[in-house]
Amino acid sequence: MKLNLFISATLFLLLMAGCSKGPSSAEFLSLKAEMYLRSGETVSAQTYVHKALDADPNLIEAHLLQSKIYVVENKADKAIEQLEKAREIDAQDLDVLYSLGFMYTRKGSYDKALNAYNEAIAIYPDTALGYNNIAVTYHSKKDFKKAVENYKKALNINPTFVEAHYNLGNSYAMIGKMKEAIESYNKSVELDPKYTDAYIELSSVYEKLGNQSEAGNNVGLFYFWKEQYEKAAKAFEDVIKANPNYAVAYNNLAVTYDKLGNRELSIENLKKSASLGYSPAIDICKKNNILF
Repeated sequence: MKLNLFISATLFLLLMAGCSKGPSSAEFLSLKAEMYLRSGETVSAQTYVHKALDADPNLIEAHLLQSKIYVVENKADKAIEQLEKAREIDAQDLDVLYSLGFMYTRKGSYDKALNAYNEAIAIYPDTALGYNNIAVTYHSKKDFKKAVENYKKALNINPTFVEAHYNLGNSYAMIGKMKEAIESYNKSVELDPKYTDAYIELSSVYEKLGNQSEAGNNVGLFYFWKEQYEKAAKAFEDVIKANPNYAVAYNNLAVTYDKLGNRELSIENLKKSASLGYSPAIDICKKNNILF
């Protein structure tokens, strides 16, 4: 499952021509802390966060940064404590509410996570990210039907939300709806072919359904999009050995050999795929005057 945080870029420089009001000293200190945190210097980040909060105890950005530092230090309870302090300052800050939802889900406090996410959605209802994160929490809670319901809400808002399609596939798989799971995983890689987690899950689902050819083909696709072409070729070859009439595997092997610079084997497998009736391979052969 992929759970996303709603983190906006709230820290920025205001040293622009014509600005009449620059950032406060606390905001500058918080900005320095963020820069140190991004570079992995947590000790310096912590120093400047403390200075920022001393200068302005109500600076939400500094509380958020302090919580992030605690996460890096594997201090989840302290991170949550810091975020709750921020919620007391501004109960409608979306960054705070989404961060709380994330942390409570991670901790296994699912009802508290849902409370935080629902508060965020009440403020900003038209958010695919919010419904995705609620669904992830329900999935973690093993309430897969409610997870599916909320992933669908996310996708109604944003049909191209790749991770929501993938996550929906995970929930469908958990309730035994394998056809729907396959459709969801395939949609995620249709939108983003490099979303390699989906190929692994597709392989697992096909394995459970007893379709070894598709299971192996998706292993090959996983390696292909990881740019591990030798392993991809081996996977596709194994599929062909088990199922010599599987046209898709020949086509994928042809593309893989092309990546490996072996044009002869690429064309050989392309022709075999076309001869077995695979339309994309047929089209490529016709366009390149390759007889098959």
